[in-house]
Amino acid sequence: MMIKCANIEPESVAVLDDLRPKPKWDLIQPAKPVYINNPKEPRKVKTKHKVWSVLPDPQIGYRHIDGQWLPFHDEAAMDVALQITNWLYHNDRVDGVINLGDFLDLPSQGRFEQEAAFAGTTQSAFDRGHKFLQEQRAAAGPDAEIVLIEGNHDRRLEKFIMINAASAWGLKRANADELPVMSIPYLLRLDEIGVHYIDAYPAGAYWLTDSLRAIHGNKARSNGSTAAAYTNADPHISTIFGHSHRLEIQSKTVFNRDGSIKSVAVSPGCLCRVDGAVPSVNGSTHIDGTSARYYENWQNGILIVTIEDEKPYFELVQINDGVAYFRGQKFSSKRGQK
Repeated sequence: MMIKCANIEPESVAVLDDLRPKPKWDLIQPAKPVYINNPKEPRKVKTKHKVWSVLPDPQIGYRHIDGQWLPFHDEAAMDVALQITNWLYHNDRVDGVINLGDFLDLPSQGRFEQEAAFAGTTQSAFDRGHKFLQEQRAAAGPDAEIVLIEGNHDRRLEKFIMINAASAWGLKRANADELPVMSIPYLLRLDEIGVHYIDAYPAGAYWLTDSLRAIHGNKARSNGSTAAAYTNADPHISTIFGHSHRLEIQSKTVFNRDGSIKSVAVSPGCLCRVDGAVPSVNGSTHIDGTSARYYENWQNGILIVTIEDEKPYFELVQINDGVAYFRGQKFSSKRGQK
């Protein structure tokens, strides 16, 4: 049996639609089109900011084997660090360069296993260290402050003299008002080239502001937690540190009744080789005295710190196989390791 439906006029359908329940929210519609012109070139504003280039742990030193000088330091990474510093000098400014310590490795003066290839290398390390500081001066400009913080490896010389020839410690040239002959500042000729030496590791610190310090450091935690160890221990100050050889940055905010207290701890890594060349607990040597290839959990890099109105801004720059990118620029080194 077929049932015929009555014809429904359009006006009736409209009435039925009006009777249906409506949602209590607006239906989602496509976004309204927006057209944005290319932004204008930002207006350059003169500021009173300061810029620091922070260079970590090169551990300058050598093995001398069959007439070859095999470095612990990474010549390519050091070169890129100098290039970036010089680029800042020409394109922004450089108020200072801070060396975070372990500037020299000094394996012959250390308490760990000695290698025949270390013999006679200390003088070459001091010569290369002096040259690196002079390269920093050339890169950063004549007015930049250059700071060298003592690290545990640098302190090896003092400990070596104390243990093996205590009576010779502190000796100076006759009738000379100068630094002791057997000291890092004297042997690197720091006074002559205007480098400020911060001794007394691990207490020595260079303060960039009232709440920002640079130290060599004496903490090394696994799993990227060294920076957190500093912010947890000292949440009221920020710390730039070396020693761990790892790229790390950690921020923390606490507060008191006056408001928030923000701190940052940052490690720029190292400028030494990360392929087993540096004498270490995990490293070893082949029967011919050359270093075995072993990749430490270390990374090459530097830190650029900009300070304005006592507030620091950190730019952590990674260096991979002698190449870095910084502020849209590529920096590449042609220096080899030998």
